[in-house]
Amino acid sequence: MSHTIRTRVTAVAALAALTLAGCSSEPEPTTDAGAATASAAAAASGGATDTDREKIPRLRAYLHSTMAFGAPMINFDRDGELQEYADEVDVDYWDSVDQLRAAMMQGDAQVAATPAYTAANLYNKGVDVRLIGQVVWGMLYVLGPDTAEEGNWDGLKGQKVAVVMPGEMVDLVFSYLLAENGLDKETDITYVPVNDPRQAVGMLAKGEVDWAVLPEHLATVALKKTADSGKNLKRVFNLQEEYGKATGGPARFPMAGLIMPGELVDAHPELPAAVLEEVADTTAKVNDGDDATIRAIAEQYEMPEPLVRDIIPRLNLEVVPASESRKQYEEFLEVLATVNPDVYGGTLPDDRFYAE
Repeated sequence: MSHTIRTRVTAVAALAALTLAGCSSEPEPTTDAGAATASAAAAASGGATDTDREKIPRLRAYLHSTMAFGAPMINFDRDGELQEYADEVDVDYWDSVDQLRAAMMQGDAQVAATPAYTAANLYNKGVDVRLIGQVVWGMLYVLGPDTAEEGNWDGLKGQKVAVVMPGEMVDLVFSYLLAENGLDKETDITYVPVNDPRQAVGMLAKGEVDWAVLPEHLATVALKKTADSGKNLKRVFNLQEEYGKATGGPARFPMAGLIMPGELVDAHPELPAAVLEEVADTTAKVNDGDDATIRAIAEQYEMPEPLVRDIIPRLNLEVVPASESRKQYEEFLEVLATVNPDVYGGTLPDDRFYAE
């Protein structure tokens, strides 16, 4: 069995991919989910057992490049746990929702990482995908002056706040929490939308803004860069904790998860559980600080191992099957819809969307 990983990591690609909104255009209908799906269907119809099933030709994991998904997928089948399902396992990265949609429709990706609302939006726009589980449970922070009172939303009044990727995940969550705490984004703060995350970090370092809303691991990078420039900042708001206060629920939200093509799930229903188990095993190693796993992450992201260890807890990684996380997922979609009603396609996905 061959296994290949193509690494391409930049802060901009990582953040842009993580925070991309749901699809805005209607997809072209498709009747061909690719050779992988056809092979899986043949295996299912032939009554193959666990030991003699016909393998699919390839199991490609299609991810965004952020550490939040690079970390739990860093060992994807390197131990050969998925070799009974596929002849080849590889990992590739997507930069836009158009790429992701095309890959899912054409059978070029057998499992993909997506922001929460993108998965529902794909499904609502006619792309037959199934949510198999949640992995990232929120990693957003508001950086501000080290003299600011942590958790005091009134401290933002009159302040200039850089918000990366306007209209996307970071902005949606921040806007919701701002309103829940009695502040108007248009009148109570100076809202500075920033498309390029590097620009936001630079603005902080130069003192052009004193506040910024950022995800990990970019928040850690920003704190280091501003400290190097003599500017002392800190995490004034943990948006996961603030979300819990606002909703009365857990201090986390299902920010991103894994999807698979519907035809593949139907033809090979044991595959989602196998993939989740594989990712869960690595996630446990990541969270436990396994030396070899941390070393692999550090090498892929060209970061010192101590810095990776510092970032990992703030990624909030936990693999939870879709059927078990559905309630929190739907609640999160409805929260985001209070900011943008169209973000996930306007309708909560039906039962078919959630893989068993």
